[in-house]
Amino acid sequence: MDLVKTSDMSPYIDRALACLFEGVHTQAAPISISSIPAKREWTLEDLNLLQLSYEMLSQRVHRHIADAAQCLNSRTSIRRLPNEIFIKVITLALVPNDGDRKHYPWHLTSLGLVSKHWNEIIQETPSLWAQISSAYSDRENRAAVLRSQEHPLRIHHDGRDFRGRYHEEPIFLDFVTREAYRWRSAKFDIYSSHTKALLHRFVPLSVPILEELKIKLSQGLSSEGAIDIFSGGAACLRHIELSYFPIHPSSQLLSGLETLKIFEWPSDCSLPSTSEITNILRRCPNLRAFGFQLYSDRAFQVPGATPSVAEAIYLPALTSFFLNLNDLNAFRRIVSSMRIPACTSLDLSCDGPISNILANEDSHLMSVFLSIIQAIPEISLELYGFKFVLYNRNDNDINITFWSGSPWEDLAWLIKHTTGSVAWPPIDATTYDSLPFSHGADLLQKLPSITNLTLGCDSERYITLLSHPTLNNGIHEWVLPNLRELSLEDRFHDSQQILEDLSDKRQQGADMDRGDGVLLGLPMKLGKIRV
Repeated sequence: MDLVKTSDMSPYIDRALACLFEGVHTQAAPISISSIPAKREWTLEDLNLLQLSYEMLSQRVHRHIADAAQCLNSRTSIRRLPNEIFIKVITLALVPNDGDRKHYPWHLTSLGLVSKHWNEIIQETPSLWAQISSAYSDRENRAAVLRSQEHPLRIHHDGRDFRGRYHEEPIFLDFVTREAYRWRSAKFDIYSSHTKALLHRFVPLSVPILEELKIKLSQGLSSEGAIDIFSGGAACLRHIELSYFPIHPSSQLLSGLETLKIFEWPSDCSLPSTSEITNILRRCPNLRAFGFQLYSDRAFQVPGATPSVAEAIYLPALTSFFLNLNDLNAFRRIVSSMRIPACTSLDLSCDGPISNILANEDSHLMSVFLSIIQAIPEISLELYGFKFVLYNRNDNDINITFWSGSPWEDLAWLIKHTTGSVAWPPIDATTYDSLPFSHGADLLQKLPSITNLTLGCDSERYITLLSHPTLNNGIHEWVLPNLRELSLEDRFHDSQQILEDLSDKRQQGADMDRGDGVLLGLPMKLGKIRV
C-alpha cells in the first residue's frame, strides 16, 4: 500500500484497498468502496453523509488491519490488481537489493500458475524476463530471450555455476554474445583456466546500448597481452568495474566513461606500468569516479621520478578518487600526476608516511587536498596503531589512510600545511623512534577543531596524549577543547582499567555515567567515550 500511495497510480488506490482487504478472513463486515458521483451543488446533508461514510470506512479499515495483524498466517487473496501495481509488487518481492535474480524464471512460472490473469500479465511483460543468467537453465534462458522480445537485457555470468561441467560454459557465452546488441548491463565472473579464450569472444562485439560492465578474472592471463574488447563499439558505456583492464588506452570506449574501478588484479597477469594507467585516465575526460586497488608485493614499472606539466592528467569532472597500492613509487607517481579540482571524495592508502608521498609542494593534488581540508568546519580525526585517517561528516567525504610507521609525522605534515607554520622541530623517520610520546599532545593542540578521535595505545599514554597538568594545581586539562567523541582501542589492556585511569585524571566534580558509552565532564563538550 505504501508503494501505491507514493506512486503515480492514485486512480487505483480505492481499487487496491478493496482488493487488499477483500480476501482477509475476519469477523468485520466486508468493505465496499464505491465512487461518489460528482455534483455541481452540495447540500449540508450530502457533506454530512460523505463525512460519515469516510468515518465508517476508516473504522472498518482499522478493524481489518487489527484482525489481520492477529493472524499473520491467515490466507489472503488478491483477486485482481491493476497490471502496473502487480508488476511493481512482484518485481520488488522477487528482486533482492543486489539485483541478482537467482531462480527468478522459476518464480515467475510459479506466479503464472496462480491464475490465468496473472499468467497473462507475466507473459506479456517483457521487462520481467529481460535477464539472462548462468544460474538459470538453458530452457529458462531461451524462454527469457523469447519473452523479453526486444527489451534491453541484464547479463550475469558466474563461472562457478559451471563447476564439473566446464564444457557448457562456452555454449552459454556463445548464446549470450548473440544477444550483445541488447545488453544494458553485463557482469562476468570468470574462473576458468581458458580465460583468454573466453575474453576473445568479446573482441568483435558491438554493444550499442551497454551502460554498465563488470568483469572479474582469476587466472589464465599470463600467456598473452591485453585484449581490446568491444571493438565493434560501445557508445553508451558509462560504468566499468574490472579486475583486469582489457581495453586499449586508444579505444574510443574511454571517452564516455563516468566510473572506472579496477580491483583484484589476477596474480598471473603482469602489472601495468604507471604510464599505462595514466594514459587510460587521460582518455577519460568525463570521468567522475576512479578507483584502483592492488594488494601485491610486485613492483610497478615507474618511468621517471616526477611527471612534468605536459604529463599531468586533468580531470575536471572527477569528484571521487580512490587509490590503494602497496608500491610507494607507483603511488607517488599516480598521485602527483592527478589534477582534480572538483574532487570532494578523496581516499588514499599506501605503505608510507603522508609527508613522503605528498612531499611535492607544487603538486596540484596536494593543493586541492589542502583546500578541501581547510574548508571543513569540523574535522574528525582517527589515529590509532599505524593508521592515519582524516575525514569529515558533512556532504564531502575525505578519507586519507596511510599505514605508516610514524603517525605523528603524518600529523605534523598535516598541521604544517593547514596552519602554515609549526612550533616544533621537523620530524622525520630517523627521529621518530626517540620522539617522546607526549609530543603528540603538542601536535594535537594545533588542530583545535578536532571533534572525533580514535586512539590505540596503553592507558597511560591516553592520559599523556589527551591532557597535560597545569602549573598551578596539577589538574589535567584537555588539549582538544572541541572534542565531542573519543574512542579508545587497546588490545593489551583491560577497558575497565582505562576508564579508571581516565576518571582519576578528570576535573573535580565531573560526573561519569556508564551506559552505551561513558560521559565525562572533562571537557564540557565531550559527550561520549567508547572503549
